[in-house]
Amino acid sequence: MAGIETRVFLGLSVVGVLAGCLAPPAPAASEQPAAAATSAVAEPREPSPSAAPPHFSGQAALARLEVLMGHSRSLGDPKRGDSIEALAEMLRDVGAEQIERRPFRATDPATGRTFDLVNLFGHLRPDAPRRFVVATHFDTRPWADEEADPEAHQTPVPGANDGTSGVAVLLELLPMLVAALPSDVGVTVILFDGEELGHPGAGGYCMGSRSFAERVARERPAWFQNAELGIVLDMVGDRDLRLPIDPGSAAHHPELIDRLWAVAQRRGHTQFVPEHRAYSILDDHEFLARSGVPSVLLIDKEYPPWHTRADTIDQVSAQSLGAVGDTVLHTLLELAAEG
Repeated sequence: MAGIETRVFLGLSVVGVLAGCLAPPAPAASEQPAAAATSAVAEPREPSPSAAPPHFSGQAALARLEVLMGHSRSLGDPKRGDSIEALAEMLRDVGAEQIERRPFRATDPATGRTFDLVNLFGHLRPDAPRRFVVATHFDTRPWADEEADPEAHQTPVPGANDGTSGVAVLLELLPMLVAALPSDVGVTVILFDGEELGHPGAGGYCMGSRSFAERVARERPAWFQNAELGIVLDMVGDRDLRLPIDPGSAAHHPELIDRLWAVAQRRGHTQFVPEHRAYSILDDHEFLARSGVPSVLLIDKEYPPWHTRADTIDQVSAQSLGAVGDTVLHTLLELAAEG
């Protein structure tokens, strides 16, 4: 999770500082896919009487998170290439019919060091006439720069919540969407790289979603034409999860915000707090929205282990993962049923 900007929103009197993504992106390298092709609210249709309602398991998502923690994704780690290939296989295993790898290059704004990065796309029903996008970042921060001890600042952050919780939820979510969505609705899962490539005061951050927005400005992929909405997850697994409404998200897609929080309330997920935070988080959803997909962010920014070595598995809760996954699942099913 990234860094800070100031915004004023209609109806809000508070101008706040905000996390994330301020520096201009480095030019993207040529992109070559490595596999395959590389609203008004209506009453939902009644589900089939014989269809069992899908159940999102927080425990299963936590088990996925534990597996993911065995795959290093820290920027600059020599093993991260193997980890990215493992992520691509995981996407395929949970139902993605096409996998795209979109490489790009980004520069650390503080040091000038360049990194070869890659965004991963997993497409379910790539030719469907309707499409939902769900996304998160998979990279983990190589600098624990929120540690009190300056000597620890060059230590990698484990990233159990920040960089892994969103991936775990989406991997658990996709097979349920495969089974439950009508055939005219497809899903694209985006795993953004380089969200953590930035520094307070120096800018950067959100390099993967910036690269994607640049790409879409040049060429609009076929699957992108039918994308109706985007939901971005970042830091959604902590034990004391609290999700107020991001004001920027409410500006991008107010109906989707209303639906998510209404579904959470109906399903008893009190982690979704029906109030706007005082400041807007600038995260990957912002660049997804700029590319043309109205998108919202689910995030708990008030996470004490943020960008420290304490962001470990013991900070993550199956209950929190379950609340987010269940809410996103049933929101998308309702929207799909409404046509």
